[in-house]
Amino acid sequence: MKRYSIILFLAVFFGVTIFSACEEEATLDGATEVYITLNPTDISLRIGDTVKISAKVTNVSGKIINTPISWSLADETVAKLLGDSAIVAVNGGQEKRTTLKATLENGKYAITTVSVLRNLPEGVTCVANDSTMPEMTSKQSYNIPHDSVMFAVSPKTLLYDYEPQVKLEGVTAYDPLTTINYEKGIVTVHFTSPRESGEGKITVSLGESSTAQSGSCTITIAPQIFATFYGEYYANMPYLATRPGKEILPMYFAYTYEKEMDINTSDTIRIAMNVQSGLKEDIENAYGAYRWEIASGSSVVITSRTNEYVENEGFDAVLSVRAGVDEGDTEIHCITPDTVFVATFQVKDFKVRYPVDEITVDPETVSMPVGGTVRLTTGVIPATSYAYHKPVVTAADPTKVSVGSYDGNVITLRGLAMGETELILTANGKEKRVPVTITEGINSVLWVSGNARTIFAGQTVQWGVDARTSSGGENPYEVTWHSSNPDAVKAEQTGSDNKHGTITGLAVGSSNVTAEVAGVMSDPAPVEVIALPNNFTLTAENTQKGLSSVYADGSALNDLSVYFALVKGAAYKSITITLPGVYTGTPSGTYPVPRGTILNIDGAEAEVTSGSVTVTTTGSEAIVSFSISSSVGGQVFSMKAEDVPVLVF
Repeated sequence: MKRYSIILFLAVFFGVTIFSACEEEATLDGATEVYITLNPTDISLRIGDTVKISAKVTNVSGKIINTPISWSLADETVAKLLGDSAIVAVNGGQEKRTTLKATLENGKYAITTVSVLRNLPEGVTCVANDSTMPEMTSKQSYNIPHDSVMFAVSPKTLLYDYEPQVKLEGVTAYDPLTTINYEKGIVTVHFTSPRESGEGKITVSLGESSTAQSGSCTITIAPQIFATFYGEYYANMPYLATRPGKEILPMYFAYTYEKEMDINTSDTIRIAMNVQSGLKEDIENAYGAYRWEIASGSSVVITSRTNEYVENEGFDAVLSVRAGVDEGDTEIHCITPDTVFVATFQVKDFKVRYPVDEITVDPETVSMPVGGTVRLTTGVIPATSYAYHKPVVTAADPTKVSVGSYDGNVITLRGLAMGETELILTANGKEKRVPVTITEGINSVLWVSGNARTIFAGQTVQWGVDARTSSGGENPYEVTWHSSNPDAVKAEQTGSDNKHGTITGLAVGSSNVTAEVAGVMSDPAPVEVIALPNNFTLTAENTQKGLSSVYADGSALNDLSVYFALVKGAAYKSITITLPGVYTGTPSGTYPVPRGTILNIDGAEAEVTSGSVTVTTTGSEAIVSFSISSSVGGQVFSMKAEDVPVLVF
């Protein structure tokens, strides 16, 4: 047991501030700080042992304070006090712990642990360490130049009469072979373990040949293995659904595997066995470090045991089993030097135990385009049989439809070629057929040119969409329109016209519009909704003269266009008015604006209902004024320009 003192600072327990002080009186009341020194601490004893206890109380000056001390044990079923000077172990307290407490009159206290150990049997016993000395029967060692194992001798006085004799099997001696602690009765045997897979043994004997006492420890010679079950069974554990690597395995592992099997069926289980070095020699040496064995039952038989090498990681221990014709339970263990993995198989007659009266499916009929998908949900009645008789789904014509894998109770179907076929669902002798129609496929959904990307709040415009089919024929499907911000932009098909959509600006803002045809989406098209410029006035202050202009326009250059570039931070970026057929060689004059003239503001277009434009030209510059009224979606608004300078082109 440990025989040393330690100072326990009561300030740590009670939050008392530690500070320097002058010489203090050696009394409890006169001390600013009190320290209690227990002797011994971390007490370990066995049945029959008596340990003397004492405590010293000092002040900050180091003076001993003579004051009464009350001793107590938290659990007297582990140990008992003998007055105020010793403690003794209690029978029944073996391998338990309690605390010993020393309390002063002012309530201050110090504590230490008391552990009661189990007595070693008389003779030579292999132990895990030299303090608590728990027994052990085996030790793992691999490729270690200097390893050791300890043996406790009882009574320890045998070591004074006899020299320990050591026998090594499967390992080699290290120099020195033994070291002896006579006070504790411990013989430590030193050895070197090889870089190979196997088993060794170390035996220590003391005494005459006829009455010699001996003990031994088995040495498992194999690399350390980090192992776990893994596979589809562990799909809800993301790191174990697929094979875990060396970095993941120490943190995520499963030691058990449970499987319900139908009669006459097979199953394969895998345990990832990873070796930290990742070296091929160490991995192959680890093959012999585990074994499979049937612990109980006979409802399954082992059909194969294999090792699958995994480069730089380790190997998989793979076991295949087959169920017989009788119901029952079988437990199989995979035993490694570090742990035991338990696989439990419950064999049941699924056909008899879990009948199927009917197969259910949703939808009852399937229609989809070439390249499109449909999610099919399956079930059985009674529902309790579904886990054992999940319907098998096949296509009568697999060239027209592909059948995916189950995700829960859902299977994804994909159209491959136009035409009709059936899905055939079977479960425990029952069958159900589902009609399938594969229609025209959609290759792409494209936008036609000219779709207005900026519109006024309250304005409705028409967009064109081009859905291109696999056959090159007309699109037979409705178009589903989507707006990412339906508060700003509303998008919908124009009546039964599947080539056009109606886009309406509901409020100032922006949105992405997409068109969907038979599951195929267009690219998102951004739409900006701006406010109507009611009573907006253009001036020299809110326009940029160097970027604004008046110029001849149109194919015959007989249209007159006025373009205004606004300053940064203004309500709009640009405004354009085009007067048809008024240009005769000079842009000067006052021009009436005919009804139907287009006013373009930041790309949004409004129809002018009335107004006039005046242009006064001087050389390469002009002064423009106008007053117009326009209408958008039944909303009439007006705006004007007051002597705005522009360039002439």
